[in-house]
Amino acid sequence: MIDLIVAILTMFVSLVLLGRASGITVESAMKLSRYFRISQLAIGFLLLAFATSLPELSVSVLSSGRGEGAIAAGNIFGSNIANILLIIGLSAFLHGVRITWKGLREIGVLLLLTTLISAYIIFSGSVQNQVLGFAEGAILLLIFGAYCYDEIRKGRKYEHANHAKPVKKEAALNAFLLFCGSIVVVLASSGFVVDSAVQIAKIAGVAESFIGATIIAIGTSLPELSIGLQAVKKRRYAIFLGNAIGSNMINLTLILGIGALINPIYVQLPIFVAALLFAIAANTILLYVASVHRGLGKAGGALFLLVYAVYIVTIFFLQLRELGG
Repeated sequence: MIDLIVAILTMFVSLVLLGRASGITVESAMKLSRYFRISQLAIGFLLLAFATSLPELSVSVLSSGRGEGAIAAGNIFGSNIANILLIIGLSAFLHGVRITWKGLREIGVLLLLTTLISAYIIFSGSVQNQVLGFAEGAILLLIFGAYCYDEIRKGRKYEHANHAKPVKKEAALNAFLLFCGSIVVVLASSGFVVDSAVQIAKIAGVAESFIGATIIAIGTSLPELSIGLQAVKKRRYAIFLGNAIGSNMINLTLILGIGALINPIYVQLPIFVAALLFAIAANTILLYVASVHRGLGKAGGALFLLVYAVYIVTIFFLQLRELGG
């Protein structure tokens, strides 16, 4: 009983810290975007997306080093699906998401690249029985570097054209320190939320396979989810989209590329193929909605959440079949 109370209190305190730190992260990112004179979409991609992808990076490096590339790849695609269907879906359902024409063009490029990379991985895995090797990993890292350079170049032109109010050097330094500190709190509190949730579920007698398919899967996206909700609440849609979709680009290029450089990634499980197909479907749906409606409201958000629920159920039953359950 005491363990349950401690777990509940830990989760509550961690959620409070997570929400507060996420708000500070968004505000700090806004100041940094004005100081460096790049767009909020670019700062969301270059800073927020990279920072919130650190858990996926650590998992990829560790699992690839142990020759368990399937874990790295599965974690990456599971996170990408959550970034679009869960994070964007929940944010749209609660607050609504608006997309400008500038943002639409940026999103289109990102979604097209991630979709093409996903399709290539499916083709490569089915034909060669190898998802990614050293050469493919190097190519992915080059794509990541090229996209970062292009984002900075276009972001500077965009911000200069809009005559953004400059930020002093001292204020920018404070914003950077706040950003780093708040990101650490976001990542740490997210970990505590997941750990306490798993402990509560185990005390309640919930099956470990279900815990893995739900709590841990969602928990790895908690940093993006919390920061995304705060950004949308403050109507900072460019930062929100840059973080959510930029995380997908980083996962598929930088993180997957590093994993492939360490060890070739072989995957044969139906679970991985299903995750890839859902990732491609999620990208396609978002691109269609953004192109036609220039935003996502409560109904669209509910649809995204429904598709994510279908994904969770599908992965859960595929997992049971793999285990012979």
